[in-house]
Amino acid sequence: MGRAGNAGMIATFAIALAGVVIGAVAAYVSEYGAAARASKTAAMTAALRENAGTARLWRERDVIVERVLAGENLERLPPPAPLIAPMRPKIIIIFDDMGLDRRALERISRLPGPVTLSFLPYARNVDKRAEAARARGVETMLHLPMEPAGDEDPGPHALRSDMTGARFIKELEWNLGRMTGFVGVNNHMGSKLTADEAAMKTLLAYLKQEGLFFVDSVTTGDSVARQAGAMVGATVFSRDVFLDAEAETAAEIKNRLRLVERIARETGFAVAICHPYEETLDIIGPWLTSAPYRGFDLVAASALIDIERRLSKPLMADAQAAKL
Repeated sequence: MGRAGNAGMIATFAIALAGVVIGAVAAYVSEYGAAARASKTAAMTAALRENAGTARLWRERDVIVERVLAGENLERLPPPAPLIAPMRPKIIIIFDDMGLDRRALERISRLPGPVTLSFLPYARNVDKRAEAARARGVETMLHLPMEPAGDEDPGPHALRSDMTGARFIKELEWNLGRMTGFVGVNNHMGSKLTADEAAMKTLLAYLKQEGLFFVDSVTTGDSVARQAGAMVGATVFSRDVFLDAEAETAAEIKNRLRLVERIARETGFAVAICHPYEETLDIIGPWLTSAPYRGFDLVAASALIDIERRLSKPLMADAQAAKL
């Protein structure tokens, strides 16, 4: 049955559900024939952020990050000042693929930090393992399986772009219901889904209503997560560096940590994602211990909310002053 043929079923499903589910399904279904329309509140929020100049500053930061990763000399490049001053440079380390290896989880939970652990929802006893991490003061996220562009298997209950609205929401709710206490979501794989504007609007509208932020793992350069988030008023961030997209050598991981530090110095903060590989853990433990002595604050992923708020305040004040 095609998408159009499922319209009646989707409409019935949407009517039967309440609040955000209705909005999310409606937004997804409307994309079959035309662009999804954000709610009036979401549109006002997105417009406010754009008018305040926040989006422009994020784009300026993207340019700096790209140049750092390309190895360019940035001495003459003026940084976006509101992103830097007066903050001491902050570094966010997110461990993906958590919950599958109990021994790795135990080892990471004892690391100096803070760090943030992102758990795969299909891991066995995932809620208990995440709860044990939180009991040690470790912040947790949900590592949401999403459709890749290639043949890799993202795991059971992954979100896919060819799902009907009803199925999409059902699988999303299954994933979100697997554990409690997490503060945000990032994508596991997802190079295809994060490039699908309709699907990302649906996902991000739902996460917004649940009070969750989204960290785009940036598994593709075609990701539209940030744009879709602005359209529905959701909170979306992006990773800067993958420390170990595969099981990298110690030298490669150290080089990438140096990039993380440079990005933090140039822009005020950096977001790095890594995995519970032995090579990574051997390197990152000592690095976490010494980072504060080199002038960095290690913070959990939720600190990104405060960073964005601090970024927006001077711009909001300027916008208000300009109206007077």
